[in-house]
Amino acid sequence: MRNVALTVILVTALTGCASTNAFVRMTPDYTALPREALEDVALRIEQAVARGDREAEIKGTGGIVLDTPEIRQAIRNRAARHALLSEFLDTGYLYEKRSGLVYIQRNSTYKKNTTRAERDRHALLVMGENANRWSIYEGIVKAGNFPPNALSAVQETFFKARLSLMKPSQRYENESGEMVAK
Repeated sequence: MRNVALTVILVTALTGCASTNAFVRMTPDYTALPREALEDVALRIEQAVARGDREAEIKGTGGIVLDTPEIRQAIRNRAARHALLSEFLDTGYLYEKRSGLVYIQRNSTYKKNTTRAERDRHALLVMGENANRWSIYEGIVKAGNFPPNALSAVQETFFKARLSLMKPSQRYENESGEMVAK
C-alpha cells in the first residue's frame, strides 16, 4: 500500500497537474491571444464576481470562448463566495498573487488571531476559489484552442482585472514579489 501511495505522488510530481502549475511561472505570452478581447472578458467576469452576480450572462468575444459548463459554474461559484473572500482580504492575511491565485499569509500573527476552525474555513475558501480560477483560466485556453503557453497571459490578465477592482488596503503581490496594499 505504501508503494502505491509513493508511486501516485511520484507520477503526479513528474507529470504535473493543475495544482502544480502554480509553481511554474512562465513569462506571459500574448502572441496567440486576442489581448483586448481577453482583457474585456476578464474585467466583465471579475465585475460580475465582485457584484456577487451568480446569474451573469457573460458572452465571449474576439475568439475568447466562455460557453462551457465548467467556466459558467466556476463563475457562479466565485460570485457566491466573493463576499467571504473580500472579507478575508480585508484582514490582510489573504493576498492576490501575480499567478492569478489567492494565498494565505500563514504566520504567527495569523495563527494567534484566528482559531483552528477559522483557519480550516479559510483554507477551504482559498482552495475552492483557486480551483475555480484554474477552471476559468484553463477553460479559456482549452475552449479557444490557444497554445498551453498562453495560460500565463490569461492568469496575468485576470490578476490585473481583479487588481483594478480591489478595495483600498487589500493586499497583492507586486512585480518585485513583495506584498503591498492597494
